[in-house]
Amino acid sequence: MITDWPYEFPGAYWLDEKEEEAVLDVLRRRTLFRHYGPDKPRYVLRFEEEARKFYGVKYALAVNSGTGALATALQAMGTGPGDEVIMPAFMWISTASTVVHQNAIPVICEIDDSFTMDPEDLEKKITPRTRLILPVHMAGVPSNMAAIMEVARRHAIPVLEDVAQANGGTFQGCKLGTFGDMGIFSLQTNKNMTAGEGGLVVTNDRILYERAFAGHDMGYLYVDGKSLIPPPHAVMWPAGRRMAEVLGAIASVQITKLPRIIEHMRASKKRMKEMLSGTPGLTFRRLNDPQGDTGPFLIILLEDEGKALRAAYRMKESGLHNIWRLAEYKYHIYCNIPALVEKTPLSPAGNPWNLEANRESVYDYGKGACPRSDELFARGILIPVPSCLTEEQEKGAAEAIKEAAG
Repeated sequence: MITDWPYEFPGAYWLDEKEEEAVLDVLRRRTLFRHYGPDKPRYVLRFEEEARKFYGVKYALAVNSGTGALATALQAMGTGPGDEVIMPAFMWISTASTVVHQNAIPVICEIDDSFTMDPEDLEKKITPRTRLILPVHMAGVPSNMAAIMEVARRHAIPVLEDVAQANGGTFQGCKLGTFGDMGIFSLQTNKNMTAGEGGLVVTNDRILYERAFAGHDMGYLYVDGKSLIPPPHAVMWPAGRRMAEVLGAIASVQITKLPRIIEHMRASKKRMKEMLSGTPGLTFRRLNDPQGDTGPFLIILLEDEGKALRAAYRMKESGLHNIWRLAEYKYHIYCNIPALVEKTPLSPAGNPWNLEANRESVYDYGKGACPRSDELFARGILIPVPSCLTEEQEKGAAEAIKEAAG
């Protein structure tokens, strides 16, 4: 019986006096707002500067949450009625909900055995109404961005990357979030780095950045601490999604620790996989780029649904309390999102589902809409790999998984 298995929260285990001192500095200076205050703000700007360097991009915009980052990017990219946005069956509810809030239509694409967007099914899902491709780098690993970008280029469709669960990951040596037109990240407490809450939008496109900035703030641009009337392309309805200085203070420290956090999780995951290798009836998800894996989760596959059900139950009984059989993984699975399955409208007017602009976008979101994904979810078990594991804990977990799978 495992008695000391920790919960996930990768970045939280690495909080120390550096984050504490940064937060105290914000309070001592009484400057909590990112643009002005009794003293000159510094930390949100510092986080954005660190982000530009870390991801190798021209523009980085800190926002209030990962959901806020998605909404900001979708608004900047002009998503609206009549548009379809393709996303994988394995995601998070915000990936779909922010599209719906733009009065656009989510289109669900199959995953493959990497548990990320299947490029072949992506191509099948494209219609004349496809406005955007939204790959999600789920559970720490990269999507096949080479194949996805090839499809996107062939059809001249923009790409927005959701990197909320794989912050710091790479594909073929390039940072996730930098392949598409825009990339978004989450700093929520379950993520690779955290400020408790918060988000980030990155891009190399000046116009998209200015549209995002105006939309996330109050419709203005800020340059050298001064608000400016935006150019015509950046006149946007404001949404008030700014990041506060306290979050910026934590994030500006956490991003410098991100490579070490990832290194620790990758090492734990590698050792656990080595101990599990060769277990009869147990296989691992395929990795599109093993070097780009950030390591916060291990996904195993059993031979059939019945074995996966029994194994998941035994793992929890053994003390691995926070594992999930993927078919039951709440709002991460397309058919486990009631508002999506039921096409719940935003208002009594029925939008976006009954808007005239969306009349040709009729889709089913119930179980069975993505049969290959459903089969993978039924056999798959997701096991968190906390960033604070000892080798003894890794060994205990591997033994429990082996016994449960048997």
